[in-house]
Amino acid sequence: MISYEIRAELSETGLDCTEMIRKFMDSEEMFLKYFKKFFAAADSVVEELRTAVDADDTAAIENRAHALKGLSGNIGLGGVFDPAKKIVDDVRMGNFSTYNGELSKLLSAYEKARAVAEKLD
Repeated sequence: MISYEIRAELSETGLDCTEMIRKFMDSEEMFLKYFKKFFAAADSVVEELRTAVDADDTAAIENRAHALKGLSGNIGLGGVFDPAKKIVDDVRMGNFSTYNGELSKLLSAYEKARAVAEKLD
């Protein structure tokens, strides 16, 4: 069972455990399985996004942020999903001045969620 403390920590990353467990057929075990798997898929995407930002490669930024948007949306990780969506939308609209701030928010939520996931092992 996910403890109150863990739920509170996940809530800080924009993840509503109760809602996501419901979406995973009311199976906490299934939700936790996919929550942990998220990082195996997303780690490389986050690193590629960082590299794209460092290189100011807007096409790669859009592509990698879009991938993170999908991955984080699947598990309800709003703290990653929302800034990823903003990055995608801004780049598509030609607004390149704000993605560094959104990237900072995304990375902060990602690292917090990763730290919680490590507590679950």
